Amino acid sequence: MLKILLLSNDPTTLALMRASTDALKGTLDAFSDATDLTRKLGKPTNDLPLAVAMDLPLLAAARGRVANACARVRQMHPEAKIGLIASATHLIEQKAEEWAAEAGADIIVPQINAWRWAPTGERLLAALVTDADAVQAATRRVTPYLRAAAQTGGNNILARVISAAEAQGIDLPALAFRMQRSGGVNIADRSYRLRGYPECFVASEGVTWLERGLRVPRDIAIAIGQALQAAGLIYHVAREQTFTDENLFFRVAQIPQRWNMESFYSLIRSPAGFNVSDRSHLGNSYSKCFVGSEAVSWMQDQGYTVNEAMSIGQRLIDLSLAHHVVDEHPFKNEKLFYRFYRDESNSSHSADS
Repeated sequence: MLKILLLSNDPTTLALMRASTDALKGTLDAFSDATDLTRKLGKPTNDLPLAVAMDLPLLAAARGRVANACARVRQMHPEAKIGLIASATHLIEQKAEEWAAEAGADIIVPQINAWRWAPTGERLLAALVTDADAVQAATRRVTPYLRAAAQTGGNNILARVISAAEAQGIDLPALAFRMQRSGGVNIADRSYRLRGYPECFVASEGVTWLERGLRVPRDIAIAIGQALQAAGLIYHVAREQTFTDENLFFRVAQIPQRWNMESFYSLIRSPAGFNVSDRSHLGNSYSKCFVGSEAVSWMQDQGYTVNEAMSIGQRLIDLSLAHHVVDEHPFKNEKLFYRFYRDESNSSHSADS
């Protein structure tokens, strides 16, 4: 038995975690306002072990730092297990895991959904409960819900695409690594309509490489490529097109090997970092924001490639450290306005930029 404090407002996450907690003969105290964390931590646990799971977008919306939230949990309940849910993304890589550990969390998982329960919800429970038999019992409890979601189709297309590839035994991160190694796809600098696109490959050539390398039909190769894109492992150079068998330019996302999220975040938040200022567009004002293309240029000045800059910029969004000012764009190398969540104000904006 245990008590789980769950910061989330996602219906699927709440339903799956509630069923799991019931199977564990525990209690689930769900809440959607991160500012309630201290009050929730102050409630009696009735001698039950405590675990805390926090959704990063909700924590960011309250302008809270992950490290501060984890420290508060440890201060009030030193033995509590802490999990983070990066619900804005479907894949957590090693750099994100390192960042979460530095912040004081025991684990970080991507979006919890019915299609990918094993690497998301079940993995979170395994870290919070540390009892393999109990976790398996919880998984059996949610199985009917998972089956119902599969039969009805659900609306989480990206998770379904990734799940379909994983069901064929495809290790998507390992495959993306192979794509950029010797014998992988033809990565080169290319141009279209007088604009250069460095470090990219042609989607149709990527389909051929997947088809031959994995010995699968071409339609399956396309589906696997789309799973790589859904997982954030490859991306269209302008982040505007879906991977398909066409003459489109894509990149394999690349994070520098020795790069550290926390150190990088501290640097870009400093006076020597991104140019954060009040800006306007089409008569609308946007306070304390930075420009995507300027951020890419700044990172290039620091020695990063365009691909690394684009990949890092997207990770800031995936981990809810920054976002487009009206949440309509991923990270792009364009004159779009982005803001650190820590700089959010209570004012609302209605126009795009």
